[in-house]
Amino acid sequence: MRAREFVINVPITIKINGDGDPELEMGQNNKDKPADPSQLKQDPVMVPPLQQQIELQKADQGKISPVIADLTQDEVDPDTKQLP
Repeated sequence: MRAREFVINVPITIKINGDGDPELEMGQNNKDKPADPSQLKQDPVMVPPLQQQIELQKADQGKISPVIADLTQDEVDPDTKQLP
């Protein structure tokens, strides 16, 4: 494909107020988003293996952090709800 064959459709509505300030509407659909932010799925942070080793050494020294908590908890099989 050539670059001129690509078409991008972005619905934008621009309204000019009486005071001259423009209002932009991007046509965003908020129907799929939950109203409560706590219901949003949180993406886990990827911690590389060498950093995991350092974090576990910090845990041995007494440090507490969410990364250490994730590394030290037992994994549960989501289908059987039991330890593997």
